[in-house]
Amino acid sequence: MKNYNPGLAFQKNSPEQRIIKDARNLEYEKQFKRTSEDRLNQEHPTPIGIFKTQVQGIAREIVKKASDLTNEKKKGEIDNAKYAAEMASIDQMVTRLGQFAKTGEANIQAYKTALREGTLSYGMDQNDEGVLKSLINGDVALAIDDDGKVKMEGKATNPLTGEFDVNIYDFVNIPAPVNRIRPINLTLDPFAKSLGLDANGQPTVRLDEQGRPIYDTGDFSEHKQPTLEFIQDALETAGPSGVRSYLGDHMNLPNSEIKRLMENINYNDGENDWDDEGTQKVYESLNEYIGNKYQRQRKPHPDTLAAMTTNQASQIAAKKDVPLHKDTVTMGASQQPVTMAAEQEVITPNSVGITAEEVTESPFTYKTKSKKNKALELIKKYSA
Repeated sequence: MKNYNPGLAFQKNSPEQRIIKDARNLEYEKQFKRTSEDRLNQEHPTPIGIFKTQVQGIAREIVKKASDLTNEKKKGEIDNAKYAAEMASIDQMVTRLGQFAKTGEANIQAYKTALREGTLSYGMDQNDEGVLKSLINGDVALAIDDDGKVKMEGKATNPLTGEFDVNIYDFVNIPAPVNRIRPINLTLDPFAKSLGLDANGQPTVRLDEQGRPIYDTGDFSEHKQPTLEFIQDALETAGPSGVRSYLGDHMNLPNSEIKRLMENINYNDGENDWDDEGTQKVYESLNEYIGNKYQRQRKPHPDTLAAMTTNQASQIAAKKDVPLHKDTVTMGASQQPVTMAAEQEVITPNSVGITAEEVTESPFTYKTKSKKNKALELIKKYSA
């Protein structure tokens, strides 16, 4: 993704995303667009109320089971070993019910908040969203199976593929909403601008092709490792939900493709290992964006500017038959003096790989050494 406009990214809804949006609008109207009469004369409890009612119903079943078991023990219908085993099973049911209740209520509330505020991501798996809607409407309910295990069962609807069965035995599998992440440029632009700069915000000093010192942030390819580490940290912070949001909201990928990418786990692209292919795809996109945003900065070093000015003075002095003493300019790490004689090549910005525009529009300013001022005086004197 070379170019990115956060406003346009959210407007580019595919036909699939418009279907998802319409389904969410219907749910929104059902949940929040109620008249005062509706609120005063409710035929059904609130979504959280429906779920709590289910929890209470299962709790009563468990209590009854424990009571019946105790009565059987008192009557001598079961021995101590069987009673202990059955009670241990009931304890597990109570624990599981508590976990389902806590996770279910939290995820229902989080989904309702995201629905109301319009922050749901198009990267959210539509089977997961279908389950949450069915929990809110009571179509997916808590139950106890024949083996005495607590589960969620019922029917849910994916707006893209239709109705499907739900059987959830582990509370960690109760879906949570996926929210839209903030525009990526807010995070990536400052990083792109910082590449190749030192702690003072200046480009790194290096030698150009002629061995002259220059301020240069370098080609983007030279920053591959820090960029990789930065994006990996960003993706780890965003988590799977953040990756899903980027794929759906920023890259506008189909829900089925997002599902495929995220479920292709332990993915290797030939160079690096990734949690899943979706994370790797987001990395490629972010890396492309940073590379497009990055602007290489090449600016003349004060010593190079001084050398350029001294050379010009030498040329002018030579034409006027005025002898000048030899001067030297330290050239970076090489520490090799450059003799400024009358016949020496004139050093211009272009000759060191710097355009005139880059020199005049540089946001950085430098104080040159006194020898540059001396040279400027010579130019003024002998150009008259």
